[in-house]
Amino acid sequence: MQSLARALFRATNGDCGRRILQSGSLSTFCRREAHTTTSSPLQKGSDIFERRVVAFPQTVACSFFGNNQSNRCISTAAQPDADLDDENVASALEVDTPPRIKFKRLDKTAKQIMTILDKEAVEKVRSERVVPDIQPGCIVELKVEVPENKRRVSTLKGIVIARRNAGLNTTFRLRRLVAGVGVESVFPLYSPNIKEMKILDRKKVRRAKLYYLRDRMNALKK
Repeated sequence: MQSLARALFRATNGDCGRRILQSGSLSTFCRREAHTTTSSPLQKGSDIFERRVVAFPQTVACSFFGNNQSNRCISTAAQPDADLDDENVASALEVDTPPRIKFKRLDKTAKQIMTILDKEAVEKVRSERVVPDIQPGCIVELKVEVPENKRRVSTLKGIVIARRNAGLNTTFRLRRLVAGVGVESVFPLYSPNIKEMKILDRKKVRRAKLYYLRDRMNALKK
């Protein structure tokens, strides 16, 4: 009550709030002012309170400013519904909330599909012809069908200096000598133009890329 009287005193800044503090309690002030009326304004220019104090009956003052905590006239929160308990609220939330659907990223799904198709294509090529395990350092002999030369088969012999693993698009680099000049060619390992592939010898090497053989002319000698 005293805090309410102080707030009223700060808001009005007049004699009314001072008299409430002097009386000791707000109920005592209401009893004194029950049958009195004044026309003096509480505060000049105040929009919070009216310009005259109306006399309250004794019963209204006692019931309005009583100590009963259940009879409060000022409330800022809505009263909860007593019929709804925790189980009903939980069931209502479960009914209203739709189930969460998990979606996979499209790029991951497409990548997985392409990986499966790539493996199937490699297995199909290996079932049609023998594909040896070509590694850097192998001296191989290829029979390649050249589309630009009326599909004639050419025989090539050289050393594998590099290999790039990429599933169906795996390639290897073949270095050979043509008229004393080093020539390098890149062939797809699973290309349909390669009709036959033989490994003549395997050189023991320590590197995956044998580019240093470009400076050696006699590297192909067996």
